[in-house]
Amino acid sequence: MKQIFIPIGIIALVAIVAGGALYFYQQQQAPTVEEPGNNNGVAVSNFAECEAAGYPIMESFPRQCRTPQGQNFTEDIGNEMEKTDLIRVNNPRPNQEIASPLMIEGEARGTWYFEASFPIRLLDEEGNELAVAIAQAQDEWMTEEFVPFKATLEFDTPETSVGTLVFQKDNPSGLPEHDDELLMPIRFGEARLSRAQDGCVITGCSGQVCADEEQITTCEFRPEYACYNSAVCARQTSGQCGWTQTAELTQCIENAKGSAQQLQEE
Repeated sequence: MKQIFIPIGIIALVAIVAGGALYFYQQQQAPTVEEPGNNNGVAVSNFAECEAAGYPIMESFPRQCRTPQGQNFTEDIGNEMEKTDLIRVNNPRPNQEIASPLMIEGEARGTWYFEASFPIRLLDEEGNELAVAIAQAQDEWMTEEFVPFKATLEFDTPETSVGTLVFQKDNPSGLPEHDDELLMPIRFGEARLSRAQDGCVITGCSGQVCADEEQITTCEFRPEYACYNSAVCARQTSGQCGWTQTAELTQCIENAKGSAQQLQEE
């Protein structure tokens, strides 16, 4: 009986291994199945690509994007978390689309200033300097407490789609050990201008508002906000500025809300 049992066991083991190898090969060769509305099948390697593919965005800070395969990508917000006890920026926010003139507001500890000011530099994606603004303290700056600041930055929109705002600590000593800076990734708003019509503007922290003039909003993010990245902002039949409703926009919003609901249930 032993002489019969051993060969059968070996044959069964070989069959299992061969079957597993065949299944793996078929999975590798099979085309990726796309789900409607989510652009599934698009390879992503970072947060921006995950967001552009329409995958669910978690309302965290920094924001996180999850693919159906369970991959998580965290949004790059520069070094804001490291500098929050030294300088805080209310407008703009990380990865916000900006356009000239840009109104900048925030607060920094008095030690960040010299003679009630500090420089803010705008760089393109290649690190080239586009413009410099001087942030002015709005209160007594000779303190270690937080002091509000404001600045207006005017610039020509570059060819690159992204860039960096550098909030540079004023260092009159010139000694490198006293240098410090807050780095904030931003996006240039040329795309907003081309999608805004009839005197309307695309505004809000996430570009989710279509209005007659610029508006400052809170910066919580909802998955459906990404749908407005390709929508047209124009004056509607009511005479008010609003998003032009299309089947694509409606479907995108429904899919985004559905994905967010599924994410919460998980």
